[in-house]
Amino acid sequence: MIVAPLIRRYAALLALAVFYGPLAAADDRISSDPAIVTHRVDGRFKQVSEQIRSAIEGKGIRIAHVLPAGEMLARTGPDFGHQTPVYTHAETYEFCSVRLSHLLSRTDPDNIVLCPFTISVYELASEPGVVRISYRIPRGRPGSETAVRRIIELIESIIEEATW
Repeated sequence: MIVAPLIRRYAALLALAVFYGPLAAADDRISSDPAIVTHRVDGRFKQVSEQIRSAIEGKGIRIAHVLPAGEMLARTGPDFGHQTPVYTHAETYEFCSVRLSHLLSRTDPDNIVLCPFTISVYELASEPGVVRISYRIPRGRPGSETAVRRIIELIESIIEEATW
């Protein structure tokens, strides 16, 4: 099931509100953690992941790194006594908008820690056919609310474009 654009915008506004204070979770939010926003999409992992990649690059943003989180966890799980994998697939895209990076750093130089931005795309072993797309709500230094709002808008627009 693809979440309608209006619902996604509503979820983004709720996510922004989390920056300013506690609110009830959005309908498509799976986690009770207000710092993590998760969208669910019925589909195939590879297709959704490629759509996220295309949406990031389509905004003229270079992907700095793709972390193969699922592979790493599957490979190292037995070393920690975990025989059953959590994910069938999981990747995290790391990227940064130069324009937003300048806004962040000029607002407060310590905001540099907010880059890169990340979007994780994954499928749980226990829930095949449902792809989750998650990101963290950044928290900048005081006065960074405009930059944080723009980061969230960027990430939500990437997800919207990839899952329309």
